[in-house]
Amino acid sequence: MIQLDVFGDLRDLNLLSVCVRIALAMLFGGTIGFERGLRQRAAGLRTHMLLCVGAASTMLVSQYIYASYGVGDPSRLSAQVLSGIGFLGAGTIIITRRNQIKGLTTAATLWATACMGLAVGSGFLECAIVMYLAIIIILLVVNILDNKYLKIDTSTSMYLEVKREAGLGDAIQFIHELGWTVREIKEFPSGRPDVLAVRMDLETDQALRDDLEAMKLMKELDSVVRLEM
Repeated sequence: MIQLDVFGDLRDLNLLSVCVRIALAMLFGGTIGFERGLRQRAAGLRTHMLLCVGAASTMLVSQYIYASYGVGDPSRLSAQVLSGIGFLGAGTIIITRRNQIKGLTTAATLWATACMGLAVGSGFLECAIVMYLAIIIILLVVNILDNKYLKIDTSTSMYLEVKREAGLGDAIQFIHELGWTVREIKEFPSGRPDVLAVRMDLETDQALRDDLEAMKLMKELDSVVRLEM
């Protein structure tokens, strides 16, 4: 049986393989970081790129030590990378004022990028390429499905203009009937003495998928002049 090894020469430790592996680590990590940067996440282009290159170089150093001196375990340094990445990932996770946890996806991409860098550095390029494609699909394609069918907003803000003589009573009652609570109200100048303009921050513990659409029905209240969400 003939086996085709496309990356045969790149599995050896030489100048060409080192350059190719580092370049691939920069490309793969940079692409993933670019996507995170577009979404204004804490860890972006440079962080993911440096992480992937660092993980790849760690495996290269491990292989070099083992090949040159015949001692050491190539897996020991990689294990330290995976445990150490937890500190970097934890730094991207925050809890907002609304007690929402954000940054888990970015922390996961950092961990996955480190694993991909280890695969690149070890010369297991097939695995690295498949991982790279899988991460890109998850971040781009699966993200669309997640936002459309799975994620449900548990907090939102709205800009509301009501007749000043009617006040906010009807609007707040409507919100409460949907199972939401008003966390904060801030008044804005409306430009009209008979109109009260406010921004309302809302939250709920048990959101339903159609809640935000139902909230727009508030426009039909006689007291509501304008509603933006």
